[in-house]
Parts: sequence; C-alpha cells; structure tokens
Amino acid sequence: MLVLCLGLFVLLAGGGLIYWSDTRFPATAEPLAGTPVELLVQKGATKRDLRAIRDGLRLENRYMKRTFGRSPRGHIVGRVAHGSGCRPFQASGGALVGEADAGFVCIDTTSLAWQWVVLKDLTAATSISAHEYVHVLQAELGCLPKQITYRWIIEGMATDLAWRALIAAGRATDARAKRTIRRDGAFDTNLEPLANYEVEAGRDREYALWHLAVRRLLRKAVDQGAAPAARPELALLRFCVRVGHGRPWRAAFKRSFGLSVASFYADFWRDRQIGALRSGF
Repeated sequence: MLVLCLGLFVLLAGGGLIYWSDTRFPATAEPLAGTPVELLVQKGATKRDLRAIRDGLRLENRYMKRTFGRSPRGHIVGRVAHGSGCRPFQASGGALVGEADAGFVCIDTTSLAWQWVVLKDLTAATSISAHEYVHVLQAELGCLPKQITYRWIIEGMATDLAWRALIAAGRATDARAKRTIRRDGAFDTNLEPLANYEVEAGRDREYALWHLAVRRLLRKAVDQGAAPAARPELALLRFCVRVGHGRPWRAAFKRSFGLSVASFYADFWRDRQIGALRSGF
C-alpha cells in the first residue's frame, strides 16, 4: 500500500510539474510604449524579431487611433514566443506564425514561416504583427467569432489594415502592397471562388486573394456612397460593430458596404476572371 501511495504521489507530482511547465510562459516583461500592450519576450527572440513585432504593433495601434478614433482597450498580453508555444500545451512552432484574441496577441518566432519572412523581408514581417493586432480589435468588437463564417473578410481586413498602417507610416507604399498581392498568388487560376472561403482556411495565395477582395470591396463601398473616399476603411469598422451587436453578417455586410454579398461575389469573380483587377485595385 505504501509503495502504491508513493507511486501515485510521484505520478501526480510529475503530472503537476508537466502542467506547470506547459501553462507558464517564462519571459521578460516590457511595456510597449504608446500602446496597451505588455510584451512578454522569451529568451532567444532576436533583435530583428523584436523590431518587426514592436513596429507592427505600434504602427497599427497608431493607425487605428487616427483612422477609427480608437484602438484595442485594456491590458493586452503580447507574447513573443521562442521555446514555448503561443498557448498552453502548444508546442514551440505550433502556431503557423501568430495568434490573437481579445486582450491577447502572440508571434511564434520559432515558426519556420516567421523565420523565413523576418530574414528575407522585414517589411512583410512587420505587417504580420500588425495583422495579428487587427484581430485583437476584431475580437474586442465582436466580429471574430470562434466559429468563423466569413473568414475571407476577417483575414482580408486584417491584412489590408496592416498594410495601410505601414503605408501611413511611410514604411511601405501602395505599389508595394499591390506587388505583394500579385506575388503571393491572388491571381492563381487554381483558387476557388471567394464564396468558398467563408469557412475554408488558406495559405499565402488565399490570403492574397482575400486582401485583393477587401481592397475591391472598399472601392465598391465608396462607389455606393457607403464609405467616404478619404477613409473607406471605416466601412470595415462599421461591419465589425454591427456584427458585434448581433446583426447577421450578410445583413451587416449590405448595410456597411452598400451592396449584397451575392452581388459582390459575382462582380468580383467576373472582374478577376477577365483580368479587370490586375491593375485596378
């Protein structure tokens, strides 16, 4: 009986140690000036990693304040993972690149995708942390549901606002954003119709398509008188607020952008197929 009890104690203690190890996030805390973000930086993250992450978060926060009159509120935990996963029980490198939710944003610097982009293209890496920060605002507003049924809008919005923040700060140009959309595969003939991406996930070429779609959508919103030409991205904020207040997303879409989802799908796919979007986006 004593041996059994000791064995059980060791098992429970070992399990507790594993749980403690998997749920804690050993890191150095530092406030990110000008934002509500407290960065938790793990040992091993490089200066280049931190430059891209800090700049992306700062620039997006500044851009949101100037454009929307608000940015994410309250305390935000910003994890810079290197050795631990972004979430408890998630292996290092377990996130594709980053994750975000209300009050939380994380970049996994051991992700192979992150390591490649931060080495080859610091501007694109900066846009990634800015993209994840947009998800923080979406979650706060209530348009980042656990069960996503309009994925292309959510991801396209995050990418578009990330690039707009960099452009506003003089870190990129609109021409550069367009080149990225083309380079990453938005015009790949193997891509599915946009409607399929209400729920389907994707990688670089799908994200490029979704970015292209949101850019086109904002132009349509301006044409329909649903958004001001000087700040078309306000239509995205209004969409998020309406969905967050409980309006069905298709109804919120029509009210925010001035046209139905079905109408936009038809126009967008026709223009993409005939090549009308290759220069006019």
